[in-house]
Amino acid sequence: MIYLIKVASFQAVMVMFYMIFLRRLTFYGFNRAFLIGALSIGFLLPLVHVEDKPVYQANEELVNMIGTKLIAEPIQVMEEVKPSFEINWTLMLLMLYGLGVLLLTQRFLSNFNKIRKFKYGHQLINKIGAIEVFRTPFAQPFSFFKSVFIPQQVEETPEMELVMAHELQHVRFGHSYDRMLVDFMIVLLWFNPFIYLLRKCLIEVHEYQVDAAVTSTPQSRIAYQMSLVSLAGGGFSGPVSFFNFSTIKRRIQMMNRNKSSKVSLMSLTLLFPMLFGLVVLFSFKMKSSVKPLIELPTKVKVFSEDLRGEKPSIFPVSTDEGKIKVSSTFGMRTHPIDKERQMHRGIDIAGKTGTSIIAAGDGEVVEVENQPNGYGKFIVIKHDDTYKTKYAQLSEQLVKVGDQVKKGQKIAEMGSSGKSTAPHLHYEVMENGKPVDPVKFINNYSFSQVRIEQSRSLAEAEREAAEKQALLARAEMTEVEKQRIEAARAQQLAELERKVAEESLHREAADLQREKAELQHEKAELQRAKELEQQSLKESMPMIIEVPDEVEVIKEQEFPVVVEQPLVPEVPVRPGTPEIVEEEIVVEQEYPVIMEQPIIEEVIHEQEYPVIREVDLDKDKNKNKSKDKSKEKSKDKEKDN
Repeated sequence: MIYLIKVASFQAVMVMFYMIFLRRLTFYGFNRAFLIGALSIGFLLPLVHVEDKPVYQANEELVNMIGTKLIAEPIQVMEEVKPSFEINWTLMLLMLYGLGVLLLTQRFLSNFNKIRKFKYGHQLINKIGAIEVFRTPFAQPFSFFKSVFIPQQVEETPEMELVMAHELQHVRFGHSYDRMLVDFMIVLLWFNPFIYLLRKCLIEVHEYQVDAAVTSTPQSRIAYQMSLVSLAGGGFSGPVSFFNFSTIKRRIQMMNRNKSSKVSLMSLTLLFPMLFGLVVLFSFKMKSSVKPLIELPTKVKVFSEDLRGEKPSIFPVSTDEGKIKVSSTFGMRTHPIDKERQMHRGIDIAGKTGTSIIAAGDGEVVEVENQPNGYGKFIVIKHDDTYKTKYAQLSEQLVKVGDQVKKGQKIAEMGSSGKSTAPHLHYEVMENGKPVDPVKFINNYSFSQVRIEQSRSLAEAEREAAEKQALLARAEMTEVEKQRIEAARAQQLAELERKVAEESLHREAADLQREKAELQHEKAELQRAKELEQQSLKESMPMIIEVPDEVEVIKEQEFPVVVEQPLVPEVPVRPGTPEIVEEEIVVEQEYPVIMEQPIIEEVIHEQEYPVIREVDLDKDKNKNKSKDKSKEKSKDKEKDN
C-alpha cells in the first residue's frame, strides 16, 4: 500500500505540472509522450533506493538531560496490555483495495470483450488496407485498433468524408494502445483521483492531435468544426476513440490557436528539481545508526551494562510441547530443495507447527523481518557486542524491534514460512558476525557425541560422494563433449562431401547442357547450310513444269477429230463446182482455229498444275525430246491433213 501511495503521489505531481505548464501548448506529440511517461515512470521511481552515510546527531543539553533523568528516576517496566478485540486496519485496507481491483477488472474485461465482439455483430461496409469499416446503429462514430465503426445515419451525409478522415487518423496514431494502458492503470490505482484527470488529459491530447492532422487548411478547418457541432453527443463507454468529445469548445479553440514556440518548453526545467525532490522524498533511505558525540555520565553507562545480555546457552525450542529432533546439523550439506552442496549456517530443529520458540539468552531484538523465498519470518537477537542469534522459519513473531528479552522467554512459534519442506526452526549463532556451530552453546540439551560424530562423518561422506559424483559428471561431460565434437566434425565432413558431390553433379550437368547446346547449334548450322544450298540450286535451274498424267492422256492428234464435227459443216456439192476449191476454203478457215486450242490448253494446264520439285535433268531432257518428236509428228500429220 505504501508503494502504491508513492506511485499515486508521483502521478499527482506530474498531472499538476502538465495542467499548469503544458496543457495549453500545441506540442501534441510531446504532451502525449509526457502523459504516458507519467503513467509508467511512476511505477519505477519508488523502486530507486539511495543510501547516505549515517548522520551523527548529538545535543549536549539533551544528552545531559536524558542522562540526569535516567539517573534520577528509576525505570519502571510495565507489561503491555493487549485489548480483547483489536481491528487490523492494514488488513481492512488491503481487502478494500482488492475489492476495488476486482470490480474494475471485471468492468475493464467486459468493455474490452464487448468492443471486440462489435466486429462480428455489425456489417462490414469497407476495407482500407488492414483497416475494416463497420456500420453500427450507435449515434457516434468511433475506432478501436484497426476497426472503424460508422453510424448508419452518417453514411449518406456530407460529414461522412470528414468522419472517416478523423477515425483513420486515430487508427494511424495508435491511440487505442494509450487508452488500454490508462484503463489498466485505473484498475490498479482506482483510489487515486489524479489518474482519472490524467486519463481525461490524454483523451484531449488525442483529439487535439487528430484535429491538427485533419485540418491542414483553413477551408477544411471550418467544415470540420461544423461537423463537430452537428455530430456532438454522447457515446459508448470504454477504451475507444470517439469522433467527438465533451470539450468541443476547447477543441475548436485549440484548432484556431497559433502554434506554440519552442521557448515555452523552457518550463520543463522546473520538472527536474521536482523529480529530484520526489526521489529524495520517496527513495532516499538514511542509515538509522545514531552515534552520540558526548558520552553519558558513568552511572548511565553502568546502567546500560546492567541491561546487556549474556552469551546464548540454552536450547531454543520448548521440549514440553511435543516430540522434537535435530534434523540437520552445522556444516556443508546438500540442500533439500536446490539439490546443491551448500554451507548450512546453523542447525534445523524439526517439530510441529506452533511449537514455542524461546530466547537462548538475554538480549535485545534488532531484526524482525520476513523473506518468503529464504529464511521466511525470522528474528535476530543481539546478546552483546560479540554474539547474535537468529531464529528463522517462524509461523508467528511475538516480539518487535527494540524489545528486551530474557533467557527462556517465548519469542515466536515454529512454522515453515520460507524456503522449507516441513515445519522446523532454523537456529544460528553468530560470533563477531561469523556463523559458528550452535551445538557448542547449548548446555541444557544432551546431544549424543556419537550422533554428532556420525553426523559429521555422514556429512563428510556426502561431501566426498558429491565430489566424486562431480568428477564423474565432469568426466562424462568431457566424454560426451568429445563425442559431440566428433559428431559435429563428422557432420561437417559429410556436409562438405555432399556439397562437393552436388557441385560436381552441377558441373557435369552444366557440361552436358553445354554440349547439347553446341550439338543443337551445329545441327541448326547444317540445316541452314542445306537449305541455302537447295535454294541456290533452285534459283540456278529453269522452272520445269510437269504436266499431270490426265493432261498427257489428251494427245494432239485427237484435236482434229474433236474440231471437225462442230466446225466443218457439210456443204452440199453443186453440180459443176470443182471439189478442190471447196477443200482449200475449208482448210484456210478451220485449221487455224484447231491449232490455237491446244496452245491455250497447255497454258491453262501450266498455271493450274505447277510442280516445283527436284528432277533428274537427264531424264527430263529425254522426256522433252520425246515430246518434241511427238509434236513434230503431229505437225506432219496436220500438214498431211
